Parts: sequence; structure tokens; C-alpha cells
Amino acid sequence: MRKGLAWFCAAWALWGGGVAASPASRGPVRVFVVNSYNPEYFWSARQLQGVRDALAGVDAVYREFFLDTKRHPEPDWLERKARECLAAIERFGPDIVFTGDDNATKTIARRLSGTPVPVVFYGLNAEPESYGLVPSGRRERPGGNVTGVLERHYYVDAARLLQTVCAANGSRLERLYLLTDGTYTSGKLFEFLRGVDWGVPQEVVFLPQVDTVDAYREAIRSINRPGNAVVLYNLMGIRAPDGTILHDRELMHWTRHELRIPSVAFHELYIQEGALLGILVSGYSQAYHAGLKGRRILEGVPPGTIPIDAADKGTVALNTTTLKRLGLKVPLSVLLGAKAYR
Repeated sequence: MRKGLAWFCAAWALWGGGVAASPASRGPVRVFVVNSYNPEYFWSARQLQGVRDALAGVDAVYREFFLDTKRHPEPDWLERKARECLAAIERFGPDIVFTGDDNATKTIARRLSGTPVPVVFYGLNAEPESYGLVPSGRRERPGGNVTGVLERHYYVDAARLLQTVCAANGSRLERLYLLTDGTYTSGKLFEFLRGVDWGVPQEVVFLPQVDTVDAYREAIRSINRPGNAVVLYNLMGIRAPDGTILHDRELMHWTRHELRIPSVAFHELYIQEGALLGILVSGYSQAYHAGLKGRRILEGVPPGTIPIDAADKGTVALNTTTLKRLGLKVPLSVLLGAKAYR
């Protein structure tokens, strides 16, 4: 990629030191999107569309590259795919690069940091300072060529929403368990959440991350009793006994029939498949907000002046079938603003 930097520097000089130097005069804007995962994965499936929608009306050519690290979490796989991706970026000659989720950002965005090409990350669970993307205390004005969108699910808000629903039904909630898979991204999330002030009276318990379906089922069964609730974050890296990764839908199908306690989730698929409630964030929405930042860059705003922040809105979602099965009713004030699944 060091040789590839010569292309970026030449392009920088040609464009007068900024990507927005009359892009229309150079033909369509060239947009490169790096996806950490695979196109079949629900979080990844509509990320490119999110960027496209944010850039609606911009004459653009798009290229998407999948690192496929959900199915291949090995470090040597990520490094090999990162090299392939950087070579593809060099061949494509983008005006702007988007990196989706931690694996793409910690490899591609970090290596492009300090080059002339603007980079906008999204879906980042770790702190951007930990990847060297921004100096400490500089998120409002990061400087350089990198900005982006932090993936911050509405954990505390969802916990309080659950508390509201349980209190309205006279249900006593004593412990809130957090459960996720063993992937790198989930580990970074748990690091972040351990420092969060939840502001709820319940004891918040972090369960060990699970890698196998047997460990996942044992974790669910161990907490499946009155007074408990569970937050399900990622179930995407859980493997069957033969080593293959199970689909989230299959795991949620089992969970729906097994679980007798309230559950919170942040992915639409999980609510559709039986989790009780949540406040949703999607790969599409993350990419869309990144695309809005990218649009400003293409209009001439230096990327280093655009704040690194989180999207400020999520969608309250409820599964009405699960509500009925648990014998719970939802306050009208919550129901009126919620998206209902059954």
C-alpha cells in the first residue's frame, strides 16, 4: 500500500488539495465502501444502500468490498483481505472511502489515515482513539482526513424501557444479564458497556461471551427464571458442533421457544424472531449517517472539521406475540411510538 500512497498524493495535487475540487468536472464521484462482513449477513446487506441514499442526486460510481470476517474471524484472514482491499482501492482510485464496522475501520481506515483520500467510518464499537484515528479530546474537530459515526446502541434507554414495561405490569425485575457471542466486536462492546452508568435499580450482570451453541443454550437456561431479564447483543459468531456458524434466525427461533423471561435486543431480526423489545439501530442507518458526512465532504467541507459522533435516534420496537406469551401489557405511551412485530 505504500506504493499506492503515490496515487493518493498525485490525486491530491491534481484536485488542488481537496476532494471537492469540482468533482463534476472530473466525471462521476468514485465511492469505495469497505464492509467488514459478508453480503448475506443482515447487518451488512443494506449498508451500500444507506450510503447511496445519503448521496442521492450525486453522480457517483460505487464499489463495495467485503472482508468476510464474521465467517472468518482469524487474524491472518483479516490481514490478507485487508491487503486485497487496499489493492482494490488503489486500482479504483476513489474520491472517498467508507469503512463499515470495527474490522474494516481498524485495518483500512487506520492505514489510510494521514493520506489525502477522505475516509468516513461507521458502525464503530471501539473508541476511535484506540485505533489512532483521532487524538484524545478532538472528536468535535478531529483534523486530518478521517471522521465517522460511532455505533452506540441505546442500551440504557432500552433497559429503562424494559423497566417501564415490567413496572406497569407489577413484575419485579432484579437482574439484567448481558449475553453476546465471542467475536472481537462484541468484546469491544462489552469493554465499553462495563463503564456505562446504567441508572437502573437492577443488578447488571455481564455473562461470559459464548462461542458455541451449547454454551449459548447453557447460558440461557442458567438465567431463565423469574426476576431476571436478558439483553441479547450479537449472536452472529456462534458455532454449531461441526464448526459452522449458525444463522441468527436459527438461534432466535430456539430462544423464542425456550425463554420465559423478558429479553432486549437491538437488531430488527431479533425482535422479529421473538425478543420482547428494543431500540433498533441498523447497518443501513449507520451507513446512511456516514453517507451524510460524506456528502458534506464532497461538497467541500474538510473531513477534519466534521465531528465524530453517534446517530441520535433509534426506533422503539416490540414483539406483540412475545408480550402476550409473557402475559405483559405495554403502556399506551410506549405503544403509540413503537414499531410492532408479531
